[in-house]
Amino acid sequence: MDDSYPIGPQLLKEPVSFNQLVDNGVEFELDLAQQHSASNDVGLESDSDYEDAEDVDSEALLSPWTQSFEELRELMNKINEFMYKRTTREGHVDRDVVPEKARVSVRYSFYWEGVGAPFDSSMLRGTKFEFETGQKSVVMGLEAAVLTMRPYEQAEFIISYKLLFGELGCPPRIKPMADALLKVEVIDYTLIGDAEAINGIPKEDRDKFCVVYPKAQDMHLHGKDCVKRGRYRDAASTFERAINSLNYCRLANDEEERRQTDLLITLTQNLMVVYNKLNRPQRACIMMKSLRRLTENNPSCKALFLEGRALAALGEYDRARDAFVQAQAKQPENKEISDEIIRMNKRISQYKKASRELWSRAFANKEKSAPKTAAQQEKEVDEEVFKNEIEEVVQDFETSDEQEIHFSRTTFSDAQFETVCNVAKDHNLKLTLSHVHEDVLTLSKEEVKLD
Repeated sequence: MDDSYPIGPQLLKEPVSFNQLVDNGVEFELDLAQQHSASNDVGLESDSDYEDAEDVDSEALLSPWTQSFEELRELMNKINEFMYKRTTREGHVDRDVVPEKARVSVRYSFYWEGVGAPFDSSMLRGTKFEFETGQKSVVMGLEAAVLTMRPYEQAEFIISYKLLFGELGCPPRIKPMADALLKVEVIDYTLIGDAEAINGIPKEDRDKFCVVYPKAQDMHLHGKDCVKRGRYRDAASTFERAINSLNYCRLANDEEERRQTDLLITLTQNLMVVYNKLNRPQRACIMMKSLRRLTENNPSCKALFLEGRALAALGEYDRARDAFVQAQAKQPENKEISDEIIRMNKRISQYKKASRELWSRAFANKEKSAPKTAAQQEKEVDEEVFKNEIEEVVQDFETSDEQEIHFSRTTFSDAQFETVCNVAKDHNLKLTLSHVHEDVLTLSKEEVKLD
């Protein structure tokens, strides 16, 4: 049983209405961004160096101060009339304080004056707490405190009831007109950007680089945030619109051209990551052509690796191997690239072996039956290689912790789809076609029933 999926209420990636449930049913997906971040491969680099901070122990739940708040205020720095602060661990000096429009991860505990146990704590839930600044999604006092901190910093605050629960509170748990002690740690934050940044530009300014460039950067940040949360379609749409807006700009000088090219390279490379995630290798290869033009035919190691992945998905094993070899020339010590080259060599060898066997059978049966055409023989070779590949994918899936994997139906011919069905049946796996997204095939393991 996969223990990586949390127990308890969970948010959906997209809202579902009651009418949808009652009328025709609806397919939905959990938002597991807090538990699962997107895989990097040699893809989008993570902005975070601190997300693997050590978990806290039970002693961390105890209040750091059980005497009067007046005494504690004497040991703190006054931020404003509503908040006092004492830093207990300095944050990383090379990082800015948490800004507006960021997704921040924290651990926190709130205490009443003179009470040793917290009345609210993320640590009681056994996980870090994540929220977006500037969205008014948490109490004002918590956000105001976090906005004074850097990643890795730990601090204590005395916060006025006016930034917490007001004069009334919510008895008995939330006291009326009660200040509180906040102990908080900022694990890290990422900028989330704005998917609609371009829409805010007046039409007459949409060809001005100085106006469009910061908005395209904002959209780039939003796209990266979508990738981190597994929202690849949203990421693709955002990256595409940012690229289009930059290409539409008029450039005033060489410096603007350089900045435009640099951002276009980054956006295009990230689009390759997303297209591979969406099983759209053709689009990834098209993006590689744009990258070669932007880099004067000198793409990065990451781009070559992504091209190799896309070509392999298209069955272009020789070209895929060439791309991986070029990537290895740029990063000779990269084990992931070496593994891909080994995998490509194995697939090419399987293809040649299957081809030889089919040609041998064709010549052996030449006198007994009408000879097969070259097209028929090539088709049989392709079918044999495809079956071997699907067997390899299924075997890897069976030994993994994943409960399901997804394919695009449109990438398979009818004969290939039949092969996938047969292989799934042979391995006692379940293959279903989504009623909502007709293009999505899901291969899943049989559920284990527990006593």
